[in-house]
Amino acid sequence: MTLVLRSVTKKSPRALIRFFFVPILITFLSGTALQSFANISEYTNRQLLMTLILFVWCLKSIVSYRSIKTVLLSNFLDDLKEEIRNKNFIKIIYLILKVSFIQLACFTALLSLNYLPGSVHLNYIDVIGLIIIISGLLMEFLCEKELKKYSENKSKLVESGPWSLSRNPNFIGIFLFFLGIQIIALNAVSNLWSIFGFLLMSFIIFKYLVPLKEKSLMAKFSNYGVYSKRVPKLISFKF
Repeated sequence: MTLVLRSVTKKSPRALIRFFFVPILITFLSGTALQSFANISEYTNRQLLMTLILFVWCLKSIVSYRSIKTVLLSNFLDDLKEEIRNKNFIKIIYLILKVSFIQLACFTALLSLNYLPGSVHLNYIDVIGLIIIISGLLMEFLCEKELKKYSENKSKLVESGPWSLSRNPNFIGIFLFFLGIQIIALNAVSNLWSIFGFLLMSFIIFKYLVPLKEKSLMAKFSNYGVYSKRVPKLISFKF
């Protein structure tokens, strides 16, 4: 076990976290397969829609969100390497279970939709949620498209496209994605408990990821201070 863990931690952080969201996808696809195999209940349009959206989002995350996942898991990876060096297997298992629990907890709305999807047919709440989800995905796409233009010049701060309106438009896109899912989850049976995941994800984004990313960019780019005075951290309603 020690040899396996050491070989894994020798890889770059990007390689380690590339498939971070894949376990979530496997969990939901396994639940869907079990539902079909055991003939527990019929699939609803809402359940199928959210499974498709999750599938697309998780596959997309394999080739994107690299910087976000690095920020999110940097402390975890450092702690994991330290415990591997110390051969503290109990602590290693604890760290892995902790991250896995937090990851799953952020997707409680999808859990609710997958196992207690509510009525068979879609309604206006689903449409509103879907529009917000698409808006979030579009925002993420535009952010990544703009970043790709400057991918060969790592020393240049990206200030064009969505980045000219917000210093963290990619985080706004992720927030909108989870907000749309939460709105659709309002149709699920006993849906109130599922809001926990949305609140947890919002806290992680705005109280953890955004400050850490801002701190990192401030240290990397000398002109980030000037940029931050001109462009709001999230969004400005001033015209």
